Amino acid sequence: MQAKELREKFTQFFKDKGHSKVPSSSLVPLNDPTLLFNNAGMNQFKDYFTGKAKADNPRAVSIQKCVRAGGKHNDLENVGFTARHHTFFEMLGNFSFGDYFKKEAISFAWEFLTKELKIDKDKLYVTVHHTDQEAADIWHEQEGIPRDRIFFRGDKDNFWEMGETGPCGPCSEIFYDHGEQHSDGSDTSQCILDDESRYVEIWNLVFMQYEKYREGDEIKRNNLPRPSVDTGAGLERLSAVINGVYWNYDTDLFMPLIHKLEQLSGKKYADYSSSMRVIADHIKSATMLLTDGVIPSNDGRGYVLRRIIRRGIRHLDVLGIKETTFPKLVPIVFEILGDEYPQNSANQSLAENYLKLEEEKFRQTLSTGLDLLNKQMQELKDNKIKTLEGATAFKLYDTYGFPLDLTQTILEENELEIDEEGFNKAMQEQKQRSKQSSQFQAGEDNLKAFYQIKEKHGETEFLGYDQHEAKAKFLAKETIDGTHFLVFDRTPFYGESGGQAGDSGVILRDGKVVAKVVDTQKPVDDLIVHVCEELDESALEAKELTLQIDSNARQLTMRNHSATHLLQAALIEVLGDHIKQAGSMVSTERLRFDFTHPQAVTKEELKKVEKLVNSQILKSLPVSAENMSMEEAQNRGAMALFGEKYGDNVRVLTMGDFSMELCGGTHVKNTSDIGLMVITTETSLSSGIRRIEAMTSSGALNYLSNRSDILAQVERKLSTKAQAVVAKVDSLQQELKAKSKELKASNDKLQAQKSKDLFNDVKDLGKAFGLVTVDLGQANPKEFRSLSDKFVDQNKKDALLLLSESGGKLNYLMRTHKDNSPVDCSKVIKEAQAAIGGRGGGRKDMAQGSGEGDKSQFIQSVEDLLKEM
Repeated sequence: MQAKELREKFTQFFKDKGHSKVPSSSLVPLNDPTLLFNNAGMNQFKDYFTGKAKADNPRAVSIQKCVRAGGKHNDLENVGFTARHHTFFEMLGNFSFGDYFKKEAISFAWEFLTKELKIDKDKLYVTVHHTDQEAADIWHEQEGIPRDRIFFRGDKDNFWEMGETGPCGPCSEIFYDHGEQHSDGSDTSQCILDDESRYVEIWNLVFMQYEKYREGDEIKRNNLPRPSVDTGAGLERLSAVINGVYWNYDTDLFMPLIHKLEQLSGKKYADYSSSMRVIADHIKSATMLLTDGVIPSNDGRGYVLRRIIRRGIRHLDVLGIKETTFPKLVPIVFEILGDEYPQNSANQSLAENYLKLEEEKFRQTLSTGLDLLNKQMQELKDNKIKTLEGATAFKLYDTYGFPLDLTQTILEENELEIDEEGFNKAMQEQKQRSKQSSQFQAGEDNLKAFYQIKEKHGETEFLGYDQHEAKAKFLAKETIDGTHFLVFDRTPFYGESGGQAGDSGVILRDGKVVAKVVDTQKPVDDLIVHVCEELDESALEAKELTLQIDSNARQLTMRNHSATHLLQAALIEVLGDHIKQAGSMVSTERLRFDFTHPQAVTKEELKKVEKLVNSQILKSLPVSAENMSMEEAQNRGAMALFGEKYGDNVRVLTMGDFSMELCGGTHVKNTSDIGLMVITTETSLSSGIRRIEAMTSSGALNYLSNRSDILAQVERKLSTKAQAVVAKVDSLQQELKAKSKELKASNDKLQAQKSKDLFNDVKDLGKAFGLVTVDLGQANPKEFRSLSDKFVDQNKKDALLLLSESGGKLNYLMRTHKDNSPVDCSKVIKEAQAAIGGRGGGRKDMAQGSGEGDKSQFIQSVEDLLKEM
């Protein structure tokens, strides 16, 4: 059975049991700062389990894309060398949010495995928590599993908890017996399932029946009033089982990639299995992370992605593949993943583009790192040392991107070893220094109150697409730190989302202002909250209030928002379809658009983009919005926001035949309403992410008017017309350059004359050379070098000592001609500065430093040391 069929069979089975299919959430957790990557199916349902939110259907089924690499859940170093470790994997899951519990969950799992997939019952074993006799009895009495195939285990294996506090409970795991030939020889006297190579967990059923809470310094536990179920079955493991193979990599989830690697390398899978497995796994995780909006960088998620890519490239090198390969594998990844993740496959060209850049860059680094390692190994052998220092290994890891196992393997091949303790110490020191963005912090932010308001009153009806004023019924108020948050049954106010700033305005009662709305937010999906000041609370008793937005501010915001859609479409047309929105902000004053692009946009490209946007404005394109299913929107080619999670129904915004995007924001009716767009800046936001800032309508006109005023001032000061300003400035720059050159020549001539006078006083040391000591007072030590250059040009036998003092610090430089072999400046400076607590050094012909102490004592030390030479 192919993986695609297994996905479909799992989904349909639970749909038939009353579950709703929920699409996978992004690999980048949404509003969950505790996670580096989504690594389990339940992550997107946390609010349902904790009671913060209520699901439309208390039964759900999903196929969640997951990554475990970096942070607490890190399988990276094991990938490719064990049968079941992966960085990217797919988790099949069914969930109950206070609906069914143990009996149904166990029944569903057993029926699917033994009847739908027809897995031999005699090859299945189960575990339960040592306190959960109820689950054990259900397995035996309801499903007929013999007692001797049910094993009780402790908290470590069979108790799940979300965190220090929150929902938790026992779990029951289903294991599959791969046969005695796969036994690892483990001690199974306590439990046969301790032989983890032979018996493999294929499904975990978590019974959330308790809630942990803090009371003072204690953690206590209560029974949940509505217990829930969270289950997870790894697609890769199930696929291996039903296809009768032991290694997950030997299924159609990986083999198409492995066959391609055989073709590209000319080598056989059987001979290079580990490297081919590493590459097949890593190209999947790299592709899916890139297409979910993670860009390679030197910190946080981007750093983990870069490590995955580099580890894969190293194994391409092992296969002898020297040409850029990762981009060629991306289409195969999406053939394997089928239609399950359409938002990822829509970003295919972006993944190919970034993988090409990363691979080409690391192949150069890889070569340099190998040169360094070879040099270090030769030094170890020459000095008969067996262990490479941990700091050196970490430099290879951190600077050259070498995976630790690469360094270890090469060392072992040369009968050398690594100082792992030193490596780990260097790693910890680096983590302390850089406090990466992977150090996420969780915290309560008053959302629970808003979830409760939504659960009690329902969603807010948004009227703002067509209305700027509306009558509404007051529902609830929260006051946090003196600020009032009001909720109504309906509103024309747009809550900040999708990059669009929230509306401002007023609330009226009988024509009188009773509150000033300074912002509008959406702290919970579909709940619009009005942030108010100057509130007359007695007015809230009214049956109805009038909500009125600031229409002028809304118009300006709409123009900027619509312009971002035109801007994205223009960027794609000018730069390529790897352009994806990585963030945006639209307000009354300006727009900001962040997008994926590996290098700076040139001035010529920016001109083309700006011209293209304004041409679409002049075309007066109609702007229309239409609600449709997500599937239909994707089929039409509507662009989706990077990593965003959408519901089954979406709003599609179209601007003529130039732009089509999913968007819930407010927009102009016609592109001509925008008036004009002017790009003001283009900068780098982070590695692989660029930022454009722009203005539209009156903001753009004011911007251009200000520039025109400045140009008029320049015209007056230069006594020339605008057309000739650039030529005039060029002429003045050339003239200034010529004058500067003349001035420098005069100064050099004067300095040369002065230096002759400075260097005349040569102290006789009774040697073949003498010492010229020059005290420059409070001169900047940066002048030492040029002055000493003049000395060695004029004097090839003596030594020079330059000194200056500033802020109680003595600065010094000693210099002699490079052919003056009797004098060693480095040795003299190092020994002489000890008397004044100085620091510095250099070469034999030049050394410098600084310290605090007696100047005359330092000079005397220099003279004495020179006399000894």
